[in-house]
Amino acid sequence: MINLSALKRLSLAMVWLSTGVLQGCEDTAAPAAKGPQYDIGYITINTQQVVLNDEMPGRTLASFEAEVRPQVGGIILRQLFEEGTMVKQGQPLYQIDPAPFQLQLDQAQSDLRKTIANQSTARNRAERYRRLVRERAVSQQDYDDAVATYQEAQSDVASAKAAVENAKINLNYTRVYSPIAGRAGRSTVTAGALVTANQSAPLVTVQTYNPMYVDLTASSTELLKFRRELAQGQFTRTQGESKNITLFLEDGTTYDHRGAILFSDVNIDETTGSFVLRVTFPNPDQILLPGMFVRASLPRGVMDKAILIPAKALSRTPKGDAQVSVINSDNKVDIITVTADRLVDNQWLITKGLKVGQKVIVDGLQFVRPGSPVAKSHEITTKQGSVQGTPGSSTPSQQ
Repeated sequence: MINLSALKRLSLAMVWLSTGVLQGCEDTAAPAAKGPQYDIGYITINTQQVVLNDEMPGRTLASFEAEVRPQVGGIILRQLFEEGTMVKQGQPLYQIDPAPFQLQLDQAQSDLRKTIANQSTARNRAERYRRLVRERAVSQQDYDDAVATYQEAQSDVASAKAAVENAKINLNYTRVYSPIAGRAGRSTVTAGALVTANQSAPLVTVQTYNPMYVDLTASSTELLKFRRELAQGQFTRTQGESKNITLFLEDGTTYDHRGAILFSDVNIDETTGSFVLRVTFPNPDQILLPGMFVRASLPRGVMDKAILIPAKALSRTPKGDAQVSVINSDNKVDIITVTADRLVDNQWLITKGLKVGQKVIVDGLQFVRPGSPVAKSHEITTKQGSVQGTPGSSTPSQQ
């Protein structure tokens, strides 16, 4: 038989032993390790002067373009120019067969001589009848008929002279001239082709490349925003901005010459909600060709108290809202929603949400959370002063 008292004493001893072991473990346990301390970099918000530019897409087009068409019909005898070369204003381009028009001129000149002879006879008859009617040798009706015949002869002479001039003009039209100076394109006809007066298809197109026009496209929404901000004094304008337009070519290079604004379209396109701004650029080296896609940078104005932050300091919510992390007065992290207008030299221009003196976190954003304390931090110094940059959005710069 098992002794119950001895079993109870054994159980109490085991409980006491286990309690002592656990207590010993607790006494000898190592203290909890602290997390790593990350050095957070921030900038202190200050205002600076920023020169704002607006970048707009556009297409180049010739400043002058003439579609050359014949003004008389006939057979092309010769092409008097080389395709792709520069031609002068008034330079002959084509020769149409002049023979039929020379015959018309000869016929008109013959008719003129005939009408002049008839006019002389009618004039002499009217003079004689004028004397005879005074002597009552002829009737008044005969005299009136003679005068009318003379006047008709005068009209015939005038009409014949006009026919001669018209024949001369048509004969001159057999030689087709360039109406402007520029580069001649591809000829659509060759020698032996039959052409008609004022036909729909041009014989050749001549374009003037210097200067070259650029038609820029801007939205009416951005135009309203620009005018509203200018009226509110958010930026100021300077003289001569309309003659300081920078052009970027298709390969990203900067065009050597600066352009000037000619005009902006007075109407808004109903389908696209945009309007055209035309700029002219010198093109002495013929680098610009019609139809090229380009981008132009237009001075928008100067913002004297602009707030810029590095691009990496700004993040976006799933809804697209811009936000930044700042260190508050309690040395903790706050998330602030801001309004980011545009990128200027890889810095965001903040128009709403930040104030001078706030500390915006730039480095170590991945180590901070809203409300978390900042144990270690350092200030990142940035170069202050006038900044020039090109925005990511396109806004018309109206002069």
